[in-house]
Amino acid sequence: MSTELAAIEQTLAAYCHRVDRGTADEVAELFAQDAVLMPYYDGKYDVHGREGVRGWYAFYHQKMGENVKDLKHLICAASIDIDGDAASSVCYLTAYFTMKADNVVYQAQGTYFDTFVRADSAWLFQTRRIEVEYITRMGDVIESMEPMGFSGATK
Repeated sequence: MSTELAAIEQTLAAYCHRVDRGTADEVAELFAQDAVLMPYYDGKYDVHGREGVRGWYAFYHQKMGENVKDLKHLICAASIDIDGDAASSVCYLTAYFTMKADNVVYQAQGTYFDTFVRADSAWLFQTRRIEVEYITRMGDVIESMEPMGFSGATK
């Protein structure tokens, strides 16, 4: 059971990294061929099939790339139930991003509702419903910290 649990946790984490820094193809690889994506924060519609998911994330990456920088998705409190070759999960999401227009950081809070199917040793999303409850304006970006001046540093 722990091997399956770790594999599902890996799929959840890989999704965050691929959405933030990967390609639409890399995100779509995490979904079953007949998967259903429900990006309900964008409206109450469903996207069907891996190719549909790939197309949606190509659109998403284009729109987000035009408007935001420093996108980071984080997940926590994943509750995972495994039943043979199927599983379900609910986890909280936090996403941080900086709007290019005003250089202000925002934080989005939401929930992922997922079902999975086993594919060899990996677990793929069968369904993923994304709900965002709110977005908060955090404040102005500080581009970098002042160096602390460690005396043992070498260049």
